Amino acid sequence: MRSTTLVRSTLARALVCVTACLGLVATGLVATGCNTAPKYANRQSFALEAKAAENWFGDNVSGFRDQIRGSGGYIVFPDVGEWGIVFVGGTFGRGGVYSADGTQIGWAAINRTGVGLTLGAQGQKVAIVLKDEETMRKFKQGTWSGDVAATVVAAQEGAAASKQFKEGVVIYVGDQAGLMAGVSIALSHVRYKSLADLE
Repeated sequence: MRSTTLVRSTLARALVCVTACLGLVATGLVATGCNTAPKYANRQSFALEAKAAENWFGDNVSGFRDQIRGSGGYIVFPDVGEWGIVFVGGTFGRGGVYSADGTQIGWAAINRTGVGLTLGAQGQKVAIVLKDEETMRKFKQGTWSGDVAATVVAAQEGAAASKQFKEGVVIYVGDQAGLMAGVSIALSHVRYKSLADLE
């Protein structure tokens, strides 16, 4: 009986320790996510990653390039990670913000803490196409809102990029397995920083 109690006590202490450590890791991840732009030394390589992700969407979503050319601009996140640490979880990623002609005008960050029950991470590419200049203005000012689910377009079936904007945006999400549905993005948690403000 005493050995069973001792084992339980030891396990309980170990769990508290692990939970505390993971909580610190989660806090660190959220804290480092406060900066919208990558560190100066990483910006060039990060911009290349964002452009590579943009090309991935162009290859996998038929009509994607035409859609962004007719838009108010777009955002590309090359790697959005999802994590859940005991009861503390969230999403975080940085992306490039571009005008319709493909010129980078700023950086974006998505950072949303929430409730999670699993331990792990999952990386995803995300492209957000903004319908018009008014939507871009709302994004820059941080006044847009709403949860928008990802749209899936099967390029191999010849489908064109969706013209059905919701809250002024259309969102595409993909990973190594291809395009995904059922991933929702909270627009209010996507922030903007212009290149001019970083000079």
